[in-house]
Amino acid sequence: MPFVYVVFTVLGAASHATSQDPAQLARNIGITGVLASGVVKTQEQSTWTQAALVAGAVLALFLTAGSLLKALYVVHWLIWRVPRVMPTGLASRLALIGFAMVASALGVAVNDVRNSAGITGAVIAIVVISGLSFAIWWWVSEKLPHVPTPASALVPGALLMAIGADVLHLLTTYWIGHLVARKTNIYGPVGIALAVLLWVYILGRIIVASAGLNAALWHRRQTP
Repeated sequence: MPFVYVVFTVLGAASHATSQDPAQLARNIGITGVLASGVVKTQEQSTWTQAALVAGAVLALFLTAGSLLKALYVVHWLIWRVPRVMPTGLASRLALIGFAMVASALGVAVNDVRNSAGITGAVIAIVVISGLSFAIWWWVSEKLPHVPTPASALVPGALLMAIGADVLHLLTTYWIGHLVARKTNIYGPVGIALAVLLWVYILGRIIVASAGLNAALWHRRQTP
């Protein structure tokens, strides 16, 4: 949520500089659906207020990045039944935030391709999302706590993540986004927040299921 706020605040400032509507600017660069309507309108805020809000959001972003990393580590050492270990240092938090930025930029590019190329674009979007989700989560799974295993033992979880990412993308694009966008006058910001939280909740279930699948299959193979 702090990441979304920082991005939307920057978009709001950019819209003020270019004299454009914030939501329209978001749509122009590829951010469509429910999140486009949540762009912060910085025209209504003073410069000092904007600076204070962004500074607070950036601080919250670092704190939540650390909390997310800890949650990922806890989930994996509990599922894999390995000694407790926690992430240390600032580099891991910066890497996580950088990954979120890259993923957001990728989402913008994929949406542009899907919207401009029709069915062909949709197929390309699915292939790109599947391939990158598989590769990234395979690499991340290797870095998170687990028993010593060959890299091939982490493939099932990466495949599950690839499928889950596609399902989540389609669910968000063709249902959640349009549903809340149609109900903006009723739900307002609350609807936007609920949509984002629902997306994050589903992603969290996929992550837990991915780790559980890898661990279950590995322990089953090791059982005589």
